[in-house]
Amino acid sequence: MRIDRLFFVIICGFSMLLSGPVIGASRVDANPKAAELQQKIADINLLLQQIKDRSAHVQSIRNALGERHDALTSEIQIIRKSLGIKSIKQAQRHLRLHYNLDLLCTIFTYMDELDAKLLLLQTGRDRLNYLRQLAEDDIRMITTLNDLKIEALTTQISLVINRYLPEAHTIQIDPQHLPLLTVQQVWDRLTKGS
Repeated sequence: MRIDRLFFVIICGFSMLLSGPVIGASRVDANPKAAELQQKIADINLLLQQIKDRSAHVQSIRNALGERHDALTSEIQIIRKSLGIKSIKQAQRHLRLHYNLDLLCTIFTYMDELDAKLLLLQTGRDRLNYLRQLAEDDIRMITTLNDLKIEALTTQISLVINRYLPEAHTIQIDPQHLPLLTVQQVWDRLTKGS
């Protein structure tokens, strides 16, 4: 927030303390711009809750895949050590290792995609929280000045809501457009720590 805006918000807040509530129902209702911002704040709050729910769902899927990943990785490491397998060619000849490596290709790919979704949703939460704070500040200013131009802020809020709304409703991963990791890439990840 710019210093002049912060200073203005502080002054508005102080003047409103002297004259009454910062966002009184009658003051907000009397100004259509303030009412529009209140609606945007309600939209933001609804979307934030949906994103929170979706993030929890994505995280639970990610955790389940992580457990499967750990089990397969552990099995691969045990078989590798017990049979003295050092290369991917040797591992490919062993049917169980071959199957586990192929399965891990899919698991790693989906885990990476889910991590990207979680990051996207976190970014959305951060942007929405920032915009909500701006809208709340502008309402405080509107109730003091009565006619602040807010079109840019409401447009920005609408753009961010439209960007994250589809992700808040459904986890969208299209397997047809998701390139699987190669067995070599999985092998490299597995053997990096050995």
